[in-house]
Amino acid sequence: MKPLEGVRVLEIASIGPGPLAANTFLELGAEVIRVNNPNAVDLLPPSIDPSLKNRINITIDLKSEDGISLVKELLRGMDILLEGNRPGVMEKIGLGPEIVHNINSKTVYIRLTGWGQEGEMKNDAGHDINYLALSGVLSLLGKEGSPPEPPINLVADYGSGTMFAVVSGLLGIYEVKNNNKENIVYDVAMFEGVSYLASLMFGLNDAGMWNKQRGTNLLDGGAPFYRCYETKDSKFVAVGALESKFFKELVTKLNLPNEMVSEQMNLDKWPEYEIMFKEIFLTKSRDEWTNIFKNTDSCVSPVLNLEEARNHPHSVSRESFLNNFPRSDNMLKGKDSKIKKNSIDSIFQELNISKDFIEQVEKNGTLLIE
Repeated sequence: MKPLEGVRVLEIASIGPGPLAANTFLELGAEVIRVNNPNAVDLLPPSIDPSLKNRINITIDLKSEDGISLVKELLRGMDILLEGNRPGVMEKIGLGPEIVHNINSKTVYIRLTGWGQEGEMKNDAGHDINYLALSGVLSLLGKEGSPPEPPINLVADYGSGTMFAVVSGLLGIYEVKNNNKENIVYDVAMFEGVSYLASLMFGLNDAGMWNKQRGTNLLDGGAPFYRCYETKDSKFVAVGALESKFFKELVTKLNLPNEMVSEQMNLDKWPEYEIMFKEIFLTKSRDEWTNIFKNTDSCVSPVLNLEEARNHPHSVSRESFLNNFPRSDNMLKGKDSKIKKNSIDSIFQELNISKDFIEQVEKNGTLLIE
């Protein structure tokens, strides 16, 4: 049995971190009903997007009174409501927290936005790069002499948004089930989550241990033993030999002078060491280096593309991918336990939603069952 079995989530369709958070709930055992917008254009169709798989998908026109009425009927059986609209949108359509909690005070209401529900920028548009910029983290990424480089949309959207939305859901369920709390609302702001993820960097900065020149620090590619190197076949290896004992093994494996070990943290030596590593790694292919460093403590790994990552022996041995997509439930002992997937019709029946009403909203186009 998975830990969230018996929990039911109503996901008001959004993009990015919202769907991935809902998918995490699903993989941990929850039942997820996704309410799609009839006018939305998805980046990927649900059949292809890995974060949208296994949903109970329905399309409801939330601009119609019947559509809102149907969602309100569904809310009577929901443990979590997850939405990612701008502040005020859910209130405007009649599904704000106060109304939702008047219907079901036990529903955990998660609001996932970039800027949060309060603050002078709450109504501004934004994307991952903007949240990163305001958090201070974007200023740390890239090389000196070039503009900061966004790390695709992994950090603010997914690293921050998804993580804190999932934490909110787990906290909310705990509060309701164990502490008899009601009317719970969580305000998840991605730019704040990014700042939290960068707590160490804020600390290093305040301690005078972080150089404001990008690409010159211990963890941003400035250290010759913590960066990527090109190989003979125009591929790359990643070197992460931070600790002295790991750096020593790296130096030994590369047949370099042993005195380099005692000079590891001598910043004046870093440019010289970088040149040495660059030249050496160019002498062999990525896979040759992989074999040399396999099962050692040198902290050298091949930089794989997505297809290679799926098929790497370590990923395969751990079953890290399911149906060719990454999974979030691999920490569970019972990860392969099957959960019965209900139909939306059976949920309508369970909640005693009138058949006549369902037929009416289907007929007038308010509801589309997928």
